Amino acid sequence: MYMDSPFPSRILIVKTSSLGDIVQSFIVLNDLKRRFPNVQIDWAVEASFAPIVAAHPMISKTIPLDIKGKKNLLNGLKTLRKEKYDVVFDLQSNCKSGVVTLLARGKVKVGYGIKSVREWPNVLATHVRFEVSKQQNIRLFYLELIERYFQNPISREMEGVRFRMEGKIDDVLPPLPPGLTIMVCPGSKWVNKQLKESTWVELLQKIEAFCSCSFLLIWGDEAEKKLCKELSAQLKNGVVVEKLPLPTWQNLMNEVDLVIAVDSGALHLCATTHTPSFSIFGPTSPDIFKPIGPQHVAVQGPCPYGRKFEKQCPVLRSCPTGACMKELSAESLFQAFQSQCAFLRL
Repeated sequence: MYMDSPFPSRILIVKTSSLGDIVQSFIVLNDLKRRFPNVQIDWAVEASFAPIVAAHPMISKTIPLDIKGKKNLLNGLKTLRKEKYDVVFDLQSNCKSGVVTLLARGKVKVGYGIKSVREWPNVLATHVRFEVSKQQNIRLFYLELIERYFQNPISREMEGVRFRMEGKIDDVLPPLPPGLTIMVCPGSKWVNKQLKESTWVELLQKIEAFCSCSFLLIWGDEAEKKLCKELSAQLKNGVVVEKLPLPTWQNLMNEVDLVIAVDSGALHLCATTHTPSFSIFGPTSPDIFKPIGPQHVAVQGPCPYGRKFEKQCPVLRSCPTGACMKELSAESLFQAFQSQCAFLRL
């Protein structure tokens, strides 16, 4: 072990953005709490993402940093400087997080090596560095840094948690008929990660005919809300849920039997719960981004142009057809659902 004491009492995580990356890195909290049940874990994060970090039950203190507001940023850095830590882990590995790590008061500062960081100047802020392969699930990329530092891996299972939330989940859970409750999250900010509406309709209708179920349709913006309303109109039991705060959404995920989503923040949020998922990938790799565990099933649409990639298609944002998603048939998706979702005991 590289630190003075084998039992740290205070640990700081530096992971400032973005929402999906932060949620994916929550796996390190499970690991740290298994190693040191009484450890206090604080987290330095951009102010806009602070609420989702503060909602995690394993976080003791959230240090919000308003990167764009000079006055508020200084206040955040003052708060950071007041704290003392046994270990600081920089999971962000870029210049921005490097400054935060450099200013944090920690006995040992741990980060990625020169071949693993996002931006090389980050290595100047850390004392102990490890080269970690990027050719693995992104959650394991974060987790391996912890394992390498403490020199021994422990269970890699992602333990489901419930985020702290205001109110009760019964206040947002609509009355549903008996049977399975399936949450459907069709949205993504990238159009080339989205299925066609007609594919969604046909897929959900096939699932509806296959098993007794109700659908909770979740949206994030007005375009997604419109899509969810159109899907609901063509389903027997499809409920469009009002927009929810992320902690409430995460708690609602814990109440359903399955989450169906594309590669999106919704899918990553599901990975923090007890709930299984069925996800649909196209221009990104499920090997890298799919939640970990046999209860999480993914299907990837093939590229008709023969492009190969390890993490993300180089033309994700510019491909004029998005054919890897748009040409996926509802029948092929349903067959995958039918054969791979045996854990639902339909």
